[in-house]
Amino acid sequence: MDIKAKRFNILTCCAAGNGCCQLVMMKVKRVFAKLGLKCNVEANTASVGKALATKYDVVYCSQSLESQFAEAKKKGAYIIALKNIMSEAEIEEKTRAYLDSMQDA
Repeated sequence: MDIKAKRFNILTCCAAGNGCCQLVMMKVKRVFAKLGLKCNVEANTASVGKALATKYDVVYCSQSLESQFAEAKKKGAYIIALKNIMSEAEIEEKTRAYLDSMQDA
């Protein structure tokens, strides 16, 4: 798969949907731009996000919310759980691992 040609659909989630996930969304956009990749990023609550997760290429959330996405994960959703949602370095590291897994598939 040519990931440079793909436009990734991404969801960022937090408990309330109006704070942390907005910050993660900005960081995810920066990471994808740095990697030269195109993306559409949306932010929402975890309760809404878990129902929508399979419609996205990847979902970013905190480790504390990861269990809410267990069913979506079983259905094929790729979930990136962040230990420190403020760490752009962690977002980049886990994004690179996700992209590597796509190329290996």
